[in-house]
Amino acid sequence: MGQPEKETIIAEMIRSAEEILQWAKAHPTCTLRELEERIQQWKTRMGTQLLEATVATQGTGRWAEGTCACGGQWVFEGYRGREVMTSQGVIRVKRAYFTCERCGQGFFPPGPTERDSGGLE
Repeated sequence: MGQPEKETIIAEMIRSAEEILQWAKAHPTCTLRELEERIQQWKTRMGTQLLEATVATQGTGRWAEGTCACGGQWVFEGYRGREVMTSQGVIRVKRAYFTCERCGQGFFPPGPTERDSGGLE
């Protein structure tokens, strides 16, 4: 994660935390449950942003090795964004994408049997 991106994420965390505190001050009769819900939404939003940024620091995946189950060779098709469900919610990642020259099956590394993992190691 580069310094500008890191600073942007930290600034957003501070700004949105201050927003919650201001809301709580403006609503002194709010319930604990209302405060908990706002904090949970904040944690989810911040966790998702931080996870996306952290995953981006790991690169866009490794080169496809081996051959497809049909025997065809993997062909690099470029980098594609995809959404991956995580414990923090859905995040968007950019990963290398390959297709088989013979059957057209595509996948994000590390392997065609791990497509649903988003290709993250």
